[in-house]
Amino acid sequence: MNNLIFVALSTFAAEDRRPLDLLLSSGYPYKIHTTGKRITTPELLRDGTDASVILAGVEPYDYTTLLKLPALRCISRCGVGVDSIDLTLAKQRGLVVANTPSIPIKAVAELALTMFLALSRNIRLQANLMKDRRWERLSTHLLAGRTVGLIGLGRIGQRVAQLCRAFNADVIAHDPIVNATIARKIGVKLVPMEKLLKESDIVSLHASKSTEQPVLIGSSELEKMKRGSVLVNLARGEMIDESALVAALSSGHIAGAGLDVFSKEPYQGPLCDFEQVILTPHSATLPIETRTAMELQCVENAIEFLKGSLPAERRVI
Repeated sequence: MNNLIFVALSTFAAEDRRPLDLLLSSGYPYKIHTTGKRITTPELLRDGTDASVILAGVEPYDYTTLLKLPALRCISRCGVGVDSIDLTLAKQRGLVVANTPSIPIKAVAELALTMFLALSRNIRLQANLMKDRRWERLSTHLLAGRTVGLIGLGRIGQRVAQLCRAFNADVIAHDPIVNATIARKIGVKLVPMEKLLKESDIVSLHASKSTEQPVLIGSSELEKMKRGSVLVNLARGEMIDESALVAALSSGHIAGAGLDVFSKEPYQGPLCDFEQVILTPHSATLPIETRTAMELQCVENAIEFLKGSLPAERRVI
């Protein structure tokens, strides 16, 4: 076995050399994807074919791709989600899949709170008016006293709830897996999905993608939301029917939206045209501190796998 580590990430050690230094000091051979863009499947199969470990982003590791990576023994995901990996085949092949589960929590939660506040206070529209030297005061809302509905109450959802509670917002959540005791400890009431949609001023997605139901918020769900409410998605782009959201924004039923993820990326669709919509380029986990910490742990996972000492809590399978 050559123990080759292939870094398939779009960027690596761009702001901080420590992940690269750790890789260098490990003594294991390595290659780095250097285009600065998300790696394509042909590039992955060309450059990663001999790799024992791949440091992975969100590029797909589907059935066909995994079959064409015969030397692969471990995928070390730089992030949390593993939706792009065929875990069934990976398990059948005896591949280890690791991730960095705790590091992105603060960054994603802070961006969610930023969007809640910016949308509630209509920051983008007011800033654009001032840019045009137009002194117009708009109606806005406090976050305090508003009802925030979280779809998904995992680690990120729980942190978002804590931040919202610090602003004296009321928080409800829908999550069929989370224990009600955990929700109560952080001041969150678990409710059915329909109740959450009807009662929330802000609906925010923090759930994992369901392969059985890739679209979670479509026209039916948007119609059930309060008129004048806002929708935020920092989970998976496929969870929102973007065309239905455009229609709901155009009609005024939905007052605003904040999205960091999209069904097709890079996104250049009609949501870009709405001043009451805040779009960010899948950057929730890209603060320098967060990215560096994820890359470090991603490299550590690879090295510890090759040494046979990868902690169980960092293993997905």
